[in-house]
Amino acid sequence: MIRAGAGQSNHPSTTQAITDAAAQALAQAGISRADGGVVFFSADHAAEGQALAATLARIIGTDCVTGSSGAGVLTGAGEIEGDHGVAVMVFSSDRFFARPFIFEPLRGNEASLGETFGGFLAKAQDEKSLMLLFPDTYNGNPQTLLQAIHSRAGFHPIAGAGSSENGVAGATYQLCGDKLASNALAGMYISGDVDIHIDITQGCQPITPPMTITKAENNLILEIDHQPALEVFAKLLKGPLAEDLRRALTVLFVGLPADPVANSVAAGNYLVRNIIGLDPDKGIVAVADQVRVGQSMIFTLRDGQRARDDLQEMLQRQLGRLNGKKPAMGFYFNCCARGQGLYGIPGIDAAYIKQALGDFPLIGMFGGYELAPLGRVNHLFAYTGVLVLITD
Repeated sequence: MIRAGAGQSNHPSTTQAITDAAAQALAQAGISRADGGVVFFSADHAAEGQALAATLARIIGTDCVTGSSGAGVLTGAGEIEGDHGVAVMVFSSDRFFARPFIFEPLRGNEASLGETFGGFLAKAQDEKSLMLLFPDTYNGNPQTLLQAIHSRAGFHPIAGAGSSENGVAGATYQLCGDKLASNALAGMYISGDVDIHIDITQGCQPITPPMTITKAENNLILEIDHQPALEVFAKLLKGPLAEDLRRALTVLFVGLPADPVANSVAAGNYLVRNIIGLDPDKGIVAVADQVRVGQSMIFTLRDGQRARDDLQEMLQRQLGRLNGKKPAMGFYFNCCARGQGLYGIPGIDAAYIKQALGDFPLIGMFGGYELAPLGRVNHLFAYTGVLVLITD
């Protein structure tokens, strides 16, 4: 049986916030001592990192803990954005074991760390497992890390988010046990006799049918359906977007196939990538990923109402997978470009999850990017929410 609980606090005192959040988590779990835990916190609490870690370990009875800073934190009780925030999850179970870890430095070591993780996964051969990863968003290349893991071990589900902050600290923080670091990769490996359900919700929805890149070089799209790429993009600029190109580039993005073999961008099976440059003279659209000739693509729009609709569809899929069971615990990794900035009001994602799935122990944070599988490949996502549910 899994016994889990989550709690949160927006108290400005680090020690008090951890104390309050951990006490709530233990109470919801109905335990006095945990086997393990996860903590997410706003970056301002990193100044008291040692107190944060020590207080948490003392209250929950273990230093088997991992965590990260986030631009915001959340539990089933709601979301904390733009404020001091701490969220704690505790768990105790004879059904699975959890192994926290931290590696530093991250920058320049992504391939070697991927080899290390891949070697561990290949050797473990656990049928039911989950790797939670919280890399420093400001340091390192998560795609290199994911590719190295896959090359060594094949597919094993990975979920998580890039450690983030609200733009004031200028650094992100990763935690494991009593250690707090930057330029690091923290996380937790979970395996055992449990069911793990992972799904994503896209914050950017298609506004064009699938098209084909007919001329490209590295990350530059030169032609789409044999037309200059910029001309195709310009046709989407109507009304206020046509008058303010900077604004247009904050809501219009490219969608690329998640599965390069199937080369499909239908039914949410796409990766959103920023448009990072336009060349009016050459008609080029530059994107934040490599592209190739023959690749399918779409243009997408970041829109609050469309995102709500997609969130509800994802929750219905998860409800179907649960088949009447209640989640024992869950994680939600939300893009820092969602939340109040997307919907105009706070707390939407957490409220929708609770409304659809009921009251269960949930913890999450707002990250710089998201990590999750689509098909049988782990990907780097943007503007998404990743929901992980664990059941007995």
